[in-house]
Amino acid sequence: MKPIPDILAVENLSVSFRTEDGLRHVVDGVSMSIKSGEAVAVVGESGSGKSVTMLAAMGLLPPTAIIKADAITLNGEDLVGATDTRLATLRGTEISMVFQNPMTSLNPTMRIGEQVSETIAVHDASVRQDTLNAIALRLLGETGMPNPELRVTQFPHEFSGGMRQRAVIAMALAGEPGIIIADEPTTALDVTVQAQIVGVIRDLQENHAVASVVITHDLGLVAELSERVIVMYAGRVVEETPVADLFDAPAHPYTRALLESRPSSTRDKARLASIPGLPPSSADAVSGCPFHPRCEHAIDICKTDRPTLARFSDTRAVACHRYEEILKIGADTSDAISLTQDRKAVGDVVLKIEDLTKSFGSVHAVNGVNLELRRGETLGLAGESGCGKSTLARLAMGLSTPTTGKIEVDGRQLSGLKGRALRDARRDIQMVFQDPTSSLDRRMTIGAIIAEPMQIAGWAPKRIAEKTAELIKSVGLADHYLNRRPSELSGGQRQRVGIARALALDPQVVLLDEPTSALDVSVQAQVVNLLDDLRSTSDAGYIFIAHDLGVLRHVSDRIAIMYLGKLVEIGPCEEVFAFPRHPYTRALLASIPADHPKDRTKGKFVVSGAPPNPANIPSGCSFRKRCPLADERCSAQVPELTDVSSSGHRVSCHYRDDLDRLATLATTGGQKPRPKITKSP
Repeated sequence: MKPIPDILAVENLSVSFRTEDGLRHVVDGVSMSIKSGEAVAVVGESGSGKSVTMLAAMGLLPPTAIIKADAITLNGEDLVGATDTRLATLRGTEISMVFQNPMTSLNPTMRIGEQVSETIAVHDASVRQDTLNAIALRLLGETGMPNPELRVTQFPHEFSGGMRQRAVIAMALAGEPGIIIADEPTTALDVTVQAQIVGVIRDLQENHAVASVVITHDLGLVAELSERVIVMYAGRVVEETPVADLFDAPAHPYTRALLESRPSSTRDKARLASIPGLPPSSADAVSGCPFHPRCEHAIDICKTDRPTLARFSDTRAVACHRYEEILKIGADTSDAISLTQDRKAVGDVVLKIEDLTKSFGSVHAVNGVNLELRRGETLGLAGESGCGKSTLARLAMGLSTPTTGKIEVDGRQLSGLKGRALRDARRDIQMVFQDPTSSLDRRMTIGAIIAEPMQIAGWAPKRIAEKTAELIKSVGLADHYLNRRPSELSGGQRQRVGIARALALDPQVVLLDEPTSALDVSVQAQVVNLLDDLRSTSDAGYIFIAHDLGVLRHVSDRIAIMYLGKLVEIGPCEEVFAFPRHPYTRALLASIPADHPKDRTKGKFVVSGAPPNPANIPSGCSFRKRCPLADERCSAQVPELTDVSSSGHRVSCHYRDDLDRLATLATTGGQKPRPKITKSP
């Protein structure tokens, strides 16, 4: 059998950056190869060198970068020393890239159709405009763009995040390259949109003769899309393996730790095995194995001798002195500590929301929500972007005034309060924001940030100092962090400070708005474990807002699903996950990336399209235009939120009791098949 040729190969690549503090080594001696038509994932925490390696291969790093390599070959051509003109010729036609933030990849002054076909026009000026228009229309259709005839004429600001990502993928396909690199292509997307983009990339892999490299820290995405995985740490490749072996028998302690850091949507709740400490700031900052300061299996040789990447089978390689022992351990987490016995019993109602609405002109961001939260309880709140989750949190905090309805915190009416009365009431309800960088004053020390709420409340200095010391310890940070500023902390550390500040006044209710969405899986595990610890010692009620349903299942006692400003399903977490009774909930759960490659399923129900314009909500059930079960009744009658069990499980769907029809959504799918992606003639 003729061997499959390498389409991209990198040999002994090193990359350093000139900084004010001297050279910073980011990639150190990386070698890897991608074969034609192969699906590869490059995995690792932020700063591991994943993106820099691929950008170096494409010649896209800034002038501050110093790049050294024995060879960088694309289709057999060595690009080391290639001119900018030659590299520009190859980009788009031989190799292309889908960047992490699609908005920064799109020109806000150009129509989408022009941008999709621009690659072709730049490389071949003889192509007629009508042909370019037809190609743009075809590519947008093949990537699942709704109503492509309209979208080719629109501008990026008129697109949702998922539509922009589709447009960028279409741009990458336009020149018919042999390899496409996708850098964190689903990071900022809702779970439903992420599932749609996964489907687009999978179609690209299967129906287009193209190799794909997905750069990610999301192991669910790895399970869904890759055949082979390259794991990077501190600028080096530490493991290379087929995807199934990665999940069944990781050979490097770092790989194993990443796997154990994941919250699962199917496993029993257990304490996550977070990785202690942080990655080194530079590839040469640690002697010996760069992972040894964080590795529970490290021995003396790991501290002095740097392991080389060595092949131990035809398909696997690892850089670890103790890989044989790690292989025997496998990925078993049966000894993980169960959390079910540690959950405190819930108490009386601490937050009560009645008939709450918030309108912005004709847009009803929150539309008739009724909700109760009890002491010691965590309520998970899920739904796509724009469904009203964050608006509901801002209303509960008193940061926005309701149009109608009532909000009570610990028996005190919050609605209508102003000035000092509102500030006093806010002491009982605090918020942890999504982006800790923007929510912490960069001019203040960490100690001053945590102490500020207590100073405003008029606490005595001695009491403030004692409480500040207690809080910094409770979130797992040492005392010396109190004298640092936010810029000196990592993302996970900043989020810990945000949590400490929110807990300063011993609130009755804590609202957490996507507190882990921007974090690496290992840092996310640390924050989730921290919240588990805090909840076991606190009587506060928690509302945890997230689009990551694996995280929500891990932290929640109950879960509520929102769609276009309304609750469509709410109930005990395990019951909702096991027996979802609303088609939208089923779509969200079906959109969760696989826990293992064997769990990939093509027939699962992935909801199509995006939510309708909130200024023009459909009559009847607001989900009906995306629901395969919808009929005339759904368009004429708004379903009520109705009990379906004695446990408080409530659902707003006309077919909540038609279990046979609901069951079909898990197997037959709810969307029309997309055209296959094919090479143009």
